[in-house]
Amino acid sequence: MTTALSDHTQLFDLPTLPEQLINLADDFIVHGDLLKALAATDHLQGTTLRQQIPATEALAVLTLRVRESVQSTLRSTPAVVDASLRLRQTAYLTAGACEELRGLLILNEDGHSIAAHQVGMAKDLTALGAESCVALAETLAVETLRQRVAPTNEEAPRLSSADLPAMHAVARGKAHLTLMLGRQYISNDDGARLSINTIRDLESRALIQREDAEQEGKPQRLRLTAAGVRALANTFGQTPPTAPGHQSSPSPVPAPAPMKRLL
Repeated sequence: MTTALSDHTQLFDLPTLPEQLINLADDFIVHGDLLKALAATDHLQGTTLRQQIPATEALAVLTLRVRESVQSTLRSTPAVVDASLRLRQTAYLTAGACEELRGLLILNEDGHSIAAHQVGMAKDLTALGAESCVALAETLAVETLRQRVAPTNEEAPRLSSADLPAMHAVARGKAHLTLMLGRQYISNDDGARLSINTIRDLESRALIQREDAEQEGKPQRLRLTAAGVRALANTFGQTPPTAPGHQSSPSPVPAPAPMKRLL
């Protein structure tokens, strides 16, 4: 289990907005794991909450910084305005999660026992942060190419069509490895099947990594490496997303059929 938000001190040295957003998605994944670990305890202590609150607050600030980067890099278009609004909403929800945790801390200091399940609200408020960031990375990749803001990174590792579903799942925090009876199994929270051979190949190419040491029966989080972030970001805007069940934006809702007049 990661114990602190990933250190993306070089976030704004990255050459593209999509890479910034993929890294931000990773921060939301780590944040969700931190809250999940809190929820696994019997009762929350004040010291535990005090350690978590600054991390959640920092995530809200980082989201706003990425929003500022989007606004300062791209000309205003409907897609850019929409992305900016979505990042602002995500930051607002993250700030709301921070307030939930502060409320629990105050309650705890008043002498009440805080049940771990009460962290669930904070976790739910940020649960879609990673998926939202990856979707925005795809959207803004198209926009950066259209506006000719950033060229394609020719040095980024190449991904095959077989690699893409796995890389998408990892970027969105959906992929885990589990060791059972001496065998490794790959699971995808989206339900789509992923190949263990593809995962091993991506590991051998240093595009993904396992978060924890292998332990019988314990799911291991898979995360992108820096090279994996570059590789995935480089595919955005070039080919349509191929991850099963994944789409960058919601499908349009068909207009309802006209109502028949009752005679």
